[in-house]
Parts: sequence; C-alpha cells; structure tokens
Amino acid sequence: MATLLLKLTGYFVLNRTIFPPKLFVYDDLLVYEQRHWFVVKEITISYNQISQVTLHTGIVFGHIKVSSTGVEDIHIKFLFKGPAAHAKRIIDQKVYHVHAKRESPKNKGVEKEVRLFEKSLHRLDELHKRNKISNREYKKKKKQLLKNLR
Repeated sequence: MATLLLKLTGYFVLNRTIFPPKLFVYDDLLVYEQRHWFVVKEITISYNQISQVTLHTGIVFGHIKVSSTGVEDIHIKFLFKGPAAHAKRIIDQKVYHVHAKRESPKNKGVEKEVRLFEKSLHRLDELHKRNKISNREYKKKKKQLLKNLR
C-alpha cells in the first residue's frame, strides 16, 4: 500500500477556481487531481515514467511541471514556494532511485570497489593528519591502494 508523503494544492484564488489542482506525492507514484463542476480528472504516474521535474519560483508562489514519458504532463500553478521546492526534492530523489535500480550489476561492482577505495583513502588521510602514521607510511599505503584499484 502506498504511503502519502506530501499533498500539494494550488492557491484557489489565483487559479481562479473553487477546485484548485492537487498533487499527491506517494512513495511509489504521483496522483494529479483536477476537479471541475461535474468531472474529476485524475492522472497517476509512476516514478519510472517521469522524465523531468521543473520548478519555477517567484517571491511567494511557484509552479511545478512534471514531464512524463507516457501520459500528459502535469502542471500545477500557484503553489507556495516552500512546499513546492520540498515536493521537487522528493520527486527528484524518487526518480533518481528508480532509475538507479536499473543499473547493470557490472557497474554496481565497480561502484562498490570505488566506494571502498574512497573510504580507505579517507581513513588513511585521517590517520596521517592525526600523526598516527608517518609521512613515508602514508605515501606507501596510498600507492598500494592506487595499485590495487587498477
């Protein structure tokens, strides 16, 4: 079951409607709702269908445009600036994580190796700065780490 992370509603006065557009940000999808007198338009987009999120901000209000690969784009006007920026950050993170899962296992092995190298180098640098190891030992260990990486 999806968990609601954030609910955004456009400012009804500036949208010139008593039914402002709403965006529901869930942990696995977005739901856009636009209501008129007798019709409710609802669009559901999963994060893997999102290609871009654009945020335009002014002094008080912002506009969010979510471009998708499948359905029509979502455009919500006159959101307060703070919640709009927060929503963009959440959506960007979700889109990044969805697309990061699609990486090949070959790249993940390389990434793990690089992270381990960076961690080791950082620890070595920390020991050197605290004068726990000598300059000569530091250079020797650093050279050894670089050699093992290749």
